[in-house]
This record gives sequence, structure tokens and C-alpha cells, in this order.
Amino acid sequence: MMEKIVYEAKVTWSQLDPNMHLRHSAYSDFATQGRLELMQQMNLGVDELLKQKIGPVLFKEEIQYLKEVLPNDTVKVTCSLKECREDGSRWTFVQKLFTDEDKLAAVIQVQGAWIDLGKRKITKLPDAYLVAFLHIERTPDFRLLPHKNTTDTMNVSDAFNDAVTRSKQLTERPDNDILLQLYALYKQATVGDAAEKGDYGMFDFKEKFKHEAWLKLRSMTSEDAQKQYIDLVNKLAG
Repeated sequence: MMEKIVYEAKVTWSQLDPNMHLRHSAYSDFATQGRLELMQQMNLGVDELLKQKIGPVLFKEEIQYLKEVLPNDTVKVTCSLKECREDGSRWTFVQKLFTDEDKLAAVIQVQGAWIDLGKRKITKLPDAYLVAFLHIERTPDFRLLPHKNTTDTMNVSDAFNDAVTRSKQLTERPDNDILLQLYALYKQATVGDAAEKGDYGMFDFKEKFKHEAWLKLRSMTSEDAQKQYIDLVNKLAG
């Protein structure tokens, strides 16, 4: 049985790739609009989000393509909660895209959170909307995660994701040395040790400097790199 449809739209010409299939980014666009429509049904649409000074931020998106979506198809989008914090601050949605014949075309999983647009920090969902949010249709394997109030009580991974978001919102651009530090710590935290030989051209000095900065952090654990990244962003943010 199909889950509740939250959004439905016709595929437009501008959404097609050169092979006359729905382009990859359009799948994400349909899923995003589906989540917005779901929030609107909770009276938490874009205007209300701005009034509450909060907004959604994505940490990860995965798409599994199952069936071609072609010109003139109508796409139907579902949206179910897979994980959610007790305070609604962080969440994971699983969304399904169906075609006219109710055939499953794609499954999209997104991890994200609510962010305070002023403080640029992860925040809980306002109490007036929390009950409705926690009653969104759920996946069979839904998990309700423990409540955590602030960045101070976040685990390292949560605080790192928050710091990555805030690093993109700094009021002043850091100098090149700091940017190299941020890059190197981010790569060490998310990828691990750099290869001995970098993948860059002879005259690509920018990539050479970035690789050398990352190489200096070899053997540093992912958690230590995350902690140093967090500390550096906190210092830059004042």
C-alpha cells in the first residue's frame, strides 16, 4: 500500500536531461518540495519558518534510482520520518517518488536539522509545532532519538556538523592559512589519512597546498580532527 502523497507535479521540459529522462537534481527538487508541502500542512510553511527564525539544513542526501521518469509523467512524492530527536531538532526522512502508474521510481533519504537563523546553531522545533511534527507518518523502523538541547551537550559528530554549517556563514572570510586548516581538518575528519601523492597537476598550486595541509594530519583520529575543527570555527565565530 502506498504511503500518503504529500506532493504531486507534472515533469516539465526544463527538468529533463539530454537523454529525455528526469535529470538527477530534479529528483532532489521534487523531494524538497514534498517536505515543504508537508511542513505547510502543519502550518509551518516558509513564511512561518522565517517568522520563527528557523530553517532546515541538510547534512546528507542519498538517492536510489529504480525506474526512469520520462516527459509528461506525473511524479507523486511521499515523506516519512525514519529518525527524529525528541525535541525535533534533528531528523531523517525517507521519501518515495512514484510515477503515474504508481510505480516506484526512486527512494530518497535525507538527514538534517533545524537551525536558528540568527545564532547559526542547531535548535529545537518550537513547542507549538513539535507534536504535529512527531506525528508525521513514520517508517516501520522509525527511531526516536534522545533529546539534546544545545551544542554544548551535543556529541562530537553533531557539534562537528553544526560547525561545518556555521563555517559557511562567517561574517569575515578567514585568511588562506586558516582556510587550509579548515580544509585539512574537514578532510581528516570525514575521509581519514590523505594519500602520499596528491591528485593534482604540476602547476595546480592551490590543490598542492591543500593536499600538503591535509597530509600533515596523517594518523590524527577522526574524532580529534572534528574537535579541532569545532574549536577553530568557534574561535572564528567569536
